[in-house]
This record gives sequence, structure tokens and C-alpha cells, in this order.
Amino acid sequence: MAGGPIVVQHPQFGPAMPSLNWIPMPRYVLRRDRVLSLLESTPPCKVLDIGCGPGALISELSGRGFEAYGVDRSAKARELGRHLKDQASRMQLHAVLDEAWKGSFDLVMSFEVIEHLKDDIGAIQEWAEYLKPGGRMILSTPAHPDRWNAADEWAGHVRRYTRQQLVDTVEKAGFEVDKVECYGFPLANVMEVIAAPGYRKRLESKRTAFDDADALTQDSGSDRSAYAKLWPIYSSFLPALALKAFCELQRPFLNSDLGTGYIISAVRRDS
Repeated sequence: MAGGPIVVQHPQFGPAMPSLNWIPMPRYVLRRDRVLSLLESTPPCKVLDIGCGPGALISELSGRGFEAYGVDRSAKARELGRHLKDQASRMQLHAVLDEAWKGSFDLVMSFEVIEHLKDDIGAIQEWAEYLKPGGRMILSTPAHPDRWNAADEWAGHVRRYTRQQLVDTVEKAGFEVDKVECYGFPLANVMEVIAAPGYRKRLESKRTAFDDADALTQDSGSDRSAYAKLWPIYSSFLPALALKAFCELQRPFLNSDLGTGYIISAVRRDS
């Protein structure tokens, strides 16, 4: 990786920065596949990604003509995102939401964020203010409270959702739900079980460095150093082909509750 480009565009995974210890993990790739599918019929528009991490997805959308804004509190994530921004002319990254943006976006997205927030309904109501009338929101979040494990604590989560809890939350925040998918089956299910013991061990060391859930949250999205060393293998032809197959394999099960995460699409109600 020494001397190579900082940003690598992988045909199956999207952008990666292995030399800076950020690579798209399998669960991200499975979710990315579904989000891009949901946006297939959406013409380029003005989009806001809240909790965007380095901004890998919005950098791709920028390349497709979207005017893409990303917000993330983590300075580490934004520093990584600076390298993506260098290649995405219609992408902006910010630390906080700007009230001057209210009512200006066609689409607001937020992936793996609401499970970190004590007042999830209040947060979604605030985000709705940034949409134009009739604007659309796409959210994702971990599924199934009964599958809570050390990885949730490591990431700073405060809850996981049932399908109905997620629908109720979004509707109470002022939206009409038009689609809910449960993604990740079967690959993410197997990986979650396999990874849980390792997260228990890592959680104890992380707790000594971060003393609250908020700090855990800010570090979780850009901490891929343990996996980046595997990039030469992970990104090679056969593993990439296998992950492409798993993206296809999850599709027949999207209307079930077999996966590990939910993606919900909803339209803002305007009374």
C-alpha cells in the first residue's frame, strides 16, 4: 500500500482508504447495495447524510451528480473524508447541521445513527426540518433487541429495534413509511455471532480510553485498523465475488425479519 493512492475505488465495495486504516466492511457493503438500489430511480438531487462518517456513500452519490452534504461530529472521520472530498467536487463535509439549510434538501439519509440517540423521535423530527415539503428520508439501524451483544456496547448503542418499533418511531416523527427492508441475511448474521466474543475483549480495553457512550460512538465509525491489514486479501477477486453473491442472496429475504438490520424509507408528512 505504500506509495499507492490514498483513495482506492473498488468495483464492488466502493471507495476505500486502506493506507489510512479505513475499508468498507461487509455489513456496510450489504447495506450500501440496498441503499443504492433504493436510489436507482431517484434523479440527482440535493442530499444530506447525517452521521456520514468519512462520507464514502455520499462521495459515490456526488460522482453520480447528487449535490451531497455530509455531517459528522467525529474529527477523525472528517479528516478521512477530506481525501474523498478531493475526488468528489459536489460533496461537502461539516461538523454540525447549519440552520440555514432547513427546507432545502430533497433527501435526508442517516445510517446506523438513531440507535445511538436517547431521543430518537426528537432527532428525526429535527432532521425533517431540513427536507423540502414532501421530501424523503432513508434510515438504517440494527435489528432485533433480543440480539443485543458486546458489539452494540462497543459502538455506543442505546437500543436495537423491532420492525414495528422502527415504523412507529418514524411515523411519530412525522413521516409516512413507504418501505422497510431487513438486510444482511445470511452473511451478517453469521458474522455477528462470530465477532461477538472478540468485541467483548475489545470493549474492556476501549472502556479504559472512552468513559461514555458518546465517545464510543464518535470513535466507532472510523476505527477499522484491525481489518485494514486484510485489504489485499479482502479486495481480491474471489472474496469480492463472494460478497457480491451475498448482496444478491440477501434480496429474497428483505421482506422477512431474518437479517441483522433495517432500512426504512419514508416521506415527510406536510399538513
